[in-house]
Amino acid sequence: MQKLHADFRRVVSLLVLTTALTLAAYAQNYTNELKNDSTEKSVKGAVLTNDVIQVDDNLDKKNEFAVWGAFAPDIPRVFGGSRRSTFGEIGLRYSRRIATTENLALKYQIDLIPLAIINYERERLIPGIAPTPVVVDRSDQTAYAFGLTPVNFQLNFRRRSKIQPFITAEAGLLIFNKKIPDDRSPLRPNQVGRRLNFTPAGGGGVEFVTDDARSYTVGFKFNHISNNSSANINPGFDQNLFYFGYTFKKF
Repeated sequence: MQKLHADFRRVVSLLVLTTALTLAAYAQNYTNELKNDSTEKSVKGAVLTNDVIQVDDNLDKKNEFAVWGAFAPDIPRVFGGSRRSTFGEIGLRYSRRIATTENLALKYQIDLIPLAIINYERERLIPGIAPTPVVVDRSDQTAYAFGLTPVNFQLNFRRRSKIQPFITAEAGLLIFNKKIPDDRSPLRPNQVGRRLNFTPAGGGGVEFVTDDARSYTVGFKFNHISNNSSANINPGFDQNLFYFGYTFKKF
């Protein structure tokens, strides 16, 4: 439980940082909004090249649709130290820019995850043979899931540039096809988790914006999967998740 609380505090800290930056952004954005509106009208009425207008319009589009994939290999973890696992998922994303300044853009995002796969090390206590009465049996288990990430914020820096660093903070859920982890054995018949698990995460990356209203994203996030101690066991899975995204529609 203490470990889960520590992971939760990391995510909350990222959310607090994002909120603080957003409030600062609003303070500047409010004073400059009228000036920006009048400037945009004059720019649209001026005789400029089509390329300049197109690039500016692409950077100012508020809504986005994207696809992405992520993978966490079973390697020594940068953060966390829970049970070993390999994890991968694919998702569909809708994003909306909800606040901007000249240099910052805050997006609210929602992810639909049609498929996630986890492979973890199962640990069962089984009867042994004298002089070893109990043996720890370890084996790989695989489970599949689908889910949703309804709380997801991304803060982009240098928003008018084609190369935009960003940070993210999110929280969602996954529903697996079976209970994870499953350590049940004759000696411990109740050692089992749940199908429903929660997924707080936080990290950052870089978004590469193109001239044709599309963009590419590469990033890293610390991902945590657990049932929030709602089952008999809750060891949690901490993962270093690397992901790639492609935004195919902006409007």
